[in-house]
Amino acid sequence: LQLRGTVKYISAITLMELWAGTRINKAERLVRQLQKPYVDASRVVTLDANHYIAMGHFFAGLSRQYDTLVKMAGFVNDVQIAFGAISIGALLYTKDKDHFNIIKNGLKALKVEYV
Repeated sequence: LQLRGTVKYISAITLMELWAGTRINKAERLVRQLQKPYVDASRVVTLDANHYIAMGHFFAGLSRQYDTLVKMAGFVNDVQIAFGAISIGALLYTKDKDHFNIIKNGLKALKVEYV
């Protein structure tokens, strides 16, 4: 993740998740500090209406065995992060093999590396 010469981006969804987890001033300071270089460099990945339409098709195409999973905010957020990564041609780094193996199965264009 610390490769020289790589350009790093952050998903707006990831920022939302980080801000949702701030309960104390120290956490707020850390998130502000983390987001600043991304916001200042316009490297926050956002989605448009076409992405959300495509996500609707993605969810509709998932096996019924995932019906409970698609109702969970964390999985829905991960799908949004995946679509954002695809939209800019990025390699997505994550620890969440469970969600992203399912997502990658339906989104062949997703490039993911598990850390």
